[in-house]
Amino acid sequence: MISCIKIPEVTTLDPYMQSLRTQFNIRLVPSKKNVVNTMPPEVLAEIFLKLLEDDDTVLRHSARPLVSSTCQSDPLLFGQVCSYWRNVALSTPSLWARIYILKPQKSQVRLTQLWLERARTHALDLSIWAPDVEQCDRFAINDIISLFMKRRQYWLTISFTIELRTLTSLSLVVQPAPNLHLLKSATLWVENASDKAGKLDPTVDEMWKTIHTCKALKYVDWGTSYRHGPPEHCPWNQLTGLTLSSTLSFSQLLSILSLTPHLEFLFAPSLFSDSSDSSALSLTPSPVTHARLKTFKIASNQETGPLFRLLSLPALQLLKICNNFEEDVPRDLPGFQEFLEKSNPQQLTTFELEDFYLHEEDLRKYLISPQFCNLRRIVLFTEITDKVLHQLADIDKEGRHKVFPSLQVFCTSSASQQTRDGLLSNMIASRFSPTKGRGLKEIGLYTGNLGPIDRLAISDMFKQGLDGSRMAGVYDR
Repeated sequence: MISCIKIPEVTTLDPYMQSLRTQFNIRLVPSKKNVVNTMPPEVLAEIFLKLLEDDDTVLRHSARPLVSSTCQSDPLLFGQVCSYWRNVALSTPSLWARIYILKPQKSQVRLTQLWLERARTHALDLSIWAPDVEQCDRFAINDIISLFMKRRQYWLTISFTIELRTLTSLSLVVQPAPNLHLLKSATLWVENASDKAGKLDPTVDEMWKTIHTCKALKYVDWGTSYRHGPPEHCPWNQLTGLTLSSTLSFSQLLSILSLTPHLEFLFAPSLFSDSSDSSALSLTPSPVTHARLKTFKIASNQETGPLFRLLSLPALQLLKICNNFEEDVPRDLPGFQEFLEKSNPQQLTTFELEDFYLHEEDLRKYLISPQFCNLRRIVLFTEITDKVLHQLADIDKEGRHKVFPSLQVFCTSSASQQTRDGLLSNMIASRFSPTKGRGLKEIGLYTGNLGPIDRLAISDMFKQGLDGSRMAGVYDR
C-alpha cells in the first residue's frame, strides 16, 4: 500500500501540490483512499516533473542514468510506488527525455535503452560525461553513443564530454542536416582534440560543421576545440547563446558580439587584454552596442576596464565578473562606471563579482553605482569588511536601504573574513522582514568562520522563514 512507502522528495511538495489543485480546480473529499491516487494523471505528471528539477546536489558517481548531475531523483522511482503511479509515469514521455550519463558503465546501457524507448518521439536532452576512458567502460561508451545516435532525429539538446577516440563513434552524425532538424543546443568538449602544435583534428571540425548547418540551432559551446579563433562555418546570425571556452582577447570578444545581433547569453571564461598581445597592438577595436544581450559572464586574468569602455549593453539583466588576477593590480573602476552609464540597463537585477584582491574602497565604489539600484540578487566573492557591512545596512530617513534597496538574495564568501561578530547578522536582519513579506528572502554564506552572535542570530532568522538552503553543511539549522 502507498501509505507504507516513504518517499522524502514527495513530502516536500505540499505547497506545489496545493497550487496544482487550485489550478486544475480539484476539490478534495475526505476519503480513506490516498489523495495522490485520486489526482488526474496530468496533475500527477506535473508533480513528477517537479521532482525531476535540478537541486543543490552535485553527483560524481552513478551506476544508473541520471536526469542531470544535480538531481538525485529519477523517473524509475515513481513506478515503484503503485500501479497508478507506474501507468502515469509510463504515459508521460517527457519524464524520460532527459538523460545524463556519468562515467559510462555497463549497468547504464540497458536502462538508457529503456529510457529512450519510454521517451518515444519526445525531443531529447542528452548528456554524457566521459573525458577519461580509464574511469569508464569503453564498450559501454560505444553502446550508449550508438543508442543516442539511433535517436538523433529527436535531439533537442546535447552535451558530450568525450575523448577524441570516442568521437569516431559519432561519425554517423556527419550526414545531411535534416537528421538534426530539432537540435537547438550543442556542447561538445573533446579531450585531446588538437595535436601538440594546436592543430584541430578534422573529425571534430566536421562534426561541428554539420551541427552548424542545423536551422534550429541557437546555442553552442565548442569547448577548447577552436583555440585560434572561432570557426568560419559558425551560424552567427541565428545564435542566441554562446560559451567561448577558448582564450580570447578583448578585441576578439567585441568582434564576436558585433557578429551576433540576436545573442542573449554570453559566457567567456578566459579573456586577456589586447595590450599583452603584440599581434593585436595595431588593432583599435570599435565600440560595440548590443541591444539584446541579457546575460554577460566573463573571467579575465587582466583588468577588464578597457573592454567595458568599449561596450554598451542596454538589455543587460545579469552581469558576472571574475577577476583572476595573480597580483594586486589597479582596478579601472572609472571604465566600469562608464560602461554602466552608457548601458543604463533598466532590467539589471543580478550582479556577481569574484575578486579576492579587491580593495575595500574599490568594492564600496561598486556598491554605490546608481545603475545597481534595482538589483535583487548580488553575489560577492571578495573580502567583506566592517565598513562594507555598515554600508549594506545603512538606511535613509524614509527607512529604505541606501544600497540595493530591492535586494532579495545575498551571497558572499571570504576565506579570511575578519568582520566583527554580529555585524553580518545585523545587516541581514535589517533587510529581512518576515511579517511584511518583502526584503531579503535568501542568503548564501559560503564561509565557516562565523562568530557565535552571527551564528545564533542567523539561525533564528532561518526559523522565521529566511531561506539558507544554499549553505548546506555550514550551519546547524
